[in-house]
Amino acid sequence: MSELEQLAKEISERLNKKALSLERRTEEKIVAITDDGLEEVLSKNKVVVIDFWAQWCAPCHLYEPVFKRVASKYSDKALFGRLNVDENPKTADKFGIMNIPTTLILVDGQVKETLVGAVDEDTLENALKKYI
Repeated sequence: MSELEQLAKEISERLNKKALSLERRTEEKIVAITDDGLEEVLSKNKVVVIDFWAQWCAPCHLYEPVFKRVASKYSDKALFGRLNVDENPKTADKFGIMNIPTTLILVDGQVKETLVGAVDEDTLENALKKYI
């Protein structure tokens, strides 16, 4: 292996390591919300943003990176969580979730904004900015 190839390999490994580190930090900023934990999350946080999703939902997977990017930008101003509707039907029913992905923005436990579908980053940010 030439010196140039070795250098390229080292740079690639460092970039991959850095990307994994950043991804883990973003993951840590998003909590898994459950039927049992919802009330605690709402009582301890003024602004809560919940992404209702399911494993089988293709648009949910397209929307996930958008949700994560916004969460990484605003995690100091709101709590971001994802709720799997198949595993937590009680909460989905409570909020009348009929389509996924659906994102709710709650302030003091009250729904202030409902975004249905895989919205773009600007749409999510603009909705959130009204409440933070």
